[in-house]
Amino acid sequence: MVTATGTGLGSEMTASSEPFGNRGSSGVLRVAPVFASHMVLQRNKPIAVFGALDADCAGLEVTAEIRDFDGTTLARSHAYSAKELRHGLSPWRVMLPAQSEGGPYILRVTAGNDFVEYDDVLIGEVWLAGGQDNMELELRDSAHAEESLEDCADPLLRFYNVPETGVISRDAESASSWRESSSENSGVMSAVAYYFARRLRDKLDSDVPVGIIDCYVGGTSISCWMSEDALNSSEAGRGYLNRYRRAISGKTQGQFDLETSQWQGEFNRWNAKVLAAREADPGIAQNELDQQYGECPWPPPVTPSSPYRPAGPFHAMLERIVPYSLAGFLWYQGEEDEQYCGSYRELLGMMIGEWRALWSENLPFLIVQLPQWIDAHAAKDDGDPLRWPMLREAQWDAAQSIDNVYAICTIDCGECDNVHPADKRTPGERLGDCALHNVYGMEDAPVRGPKLLGFRVGERGRVRLMFRHAHGLHFAGTTPGSQDDDDLPSLVRMPDRSGFELAGADGVFHPATAAIFVDCDIDDFGDSKVSVVDYNATEFGIPINSRSIGTITLATPEVPDPVTLRYAWRSWGPAPLFNDEHLPAPPFRLDLTERDED
Repeated sequence: MVTATGTGLGSEMTASSEPFGNRGSSGVLRVAPVFASHMVLQRNKPIAVFGALDADCAGLEVTAEIRDFDGTTLARSHAYSAKELRHGLSPWRVMLPAQSEGGPYILRVTAGNDFVEYDDVLIGEVWLAGGQDNMELELRDSAHAEESLEDCADPLLRFYNVPETGVISRDAESASSWRESSSENSGVMSAVAYYFARRLRDKLDSDVPVGIIDCYVGGTSISCWMSEDALNSSEAGRGYLNRYRRAISGKTQGQFDLETSQWQGEFNRWNAKVLAAREADPGIAQNELDQQYGECPWPPPVTPSSPYRPAGPFHAMLERIVPYSLAGFLWYQGEEDEQYCGSYRELLGMMIGEWRALWSENLPFLIVQLPQWIDAHAAKDDGDPLRWPMLREAQWDAAQSIDNVYAICTIDCGECDNVHPADKRTPGERLGDCALHNVYGMEDAPVRGPKLLGFRVGERGRVRLMFRHAHGLHFAGTTPGSQDDDDLPSLVRMPDRSGFELAGADGVFHPATAAIFVDCDIDDFGDSKVSVVDYNATEFGIPINSRSIGTITLATPEVPDPVTLRYAWRSWGPAPLFNDEHLPAPPFRLDLTERDED
């Protein structure tokens, strides 16, 4: 009988597992399971091909080559496997020279008399899609699924689903494969990643293939995607490790198995009831389901092999595809870290740094800022805990402060009491536009929602805000899915529907009336009484593109001397500010004390 008393994290479990599956094996040669027929390799940068040899072949030469359909060799390189063994095997890595888009080709890897060959290989753009539930949500389960699946056939759009596991599974990796987009295949693809890839395929040159590596597990915290060393380097990270260790301490493998089995049975029964209820009434609301069947039994029990433990998927999934050559990362996660939202910014920055270090490249990192959501029961009993605004702020701040990191705002995309909003087309396409603009240099891609440029506090507590990227600035709807009574854009909002709040020295926030002024006075920016917030948008204090400037005046009689302002600072609440590209203003909060008085 084995008793867990220590860490039981990722490396110990992975060390006892088979490193590579049979599909990529031949004699002494093993190629990493992410390599398979129909794969997409990254264009215009060196192509990493990697794997391992049996221990007794350490130091043996390994050759990789790309061949055209007629047998012509387009690229060929070699390397020698390491003398130092890892998990009883000799790792190797061959770097093929950069290639332009094209295919189909053959990739052949040879070691001694053994070789592995992959056919129908394309070269194009490859992105890794990571995160938890909302990145995991499959195309077949999303809104517009039937329409999208009918129109998804594209031999140049392909995807690979990394097996979702807490420990390396030889069987799962052997069963995994690259698949081209089709009505038969794409239903199990991440919906967000599909719409992202679709956007790239529509806007890049038509002959550029796009590949997506899906690497996510629903219900995982950010700690699951970091190494033990990274987590141990910060107090916040150590908190995740310590909570995990306490959860498994003293338990036997039999106890782990029993707890997991009992939970799985309960989870399956709950899912069966919910599925039957939805089949009987497709429009049934989540709160009704919760009332009838109780809340979803989540999370599952913590075990030394769980994908929900710190560093688990990092070792069992992410490290398995390092250093497959990529264009960049997509990230949609944060929901599971609500309880520890104060630590999220630090850990997100650390994770981005660790991932980039693994690939030895400052790869673009695109983040989906969390949409609106609130648990209906919590909102009714305790009010809004205001944790999701903190997570959103952390994600937005990372994009503003870390080089080559970008965030898209989805404040208009949530669903009340449904943490998994069905609309995945909007965030996927916004991610695509973000990549097109910031990575591929397409300046006309719509990526800029209204962004605060500066402010001025005037008489009777009136606050004037200046926004850039504000052409056609207007209010539309109140919360996601809502519309104005007249279904037309509005320039004035009453306090309960504006999304803006002001607070005085007492720190109590009150909703404010908001009025948009179409004809703003650009000369105001030469006035010393305007406090500039976005210095990157100005040159000698004057907006670079003044035609995109819009202004909003805020006021509430409850706050005659405002010191703090916030917008859309609710887990679920009004967020109605848009520009004419229907891109939303992201949530923000602002200290108004650093100002000149009128």
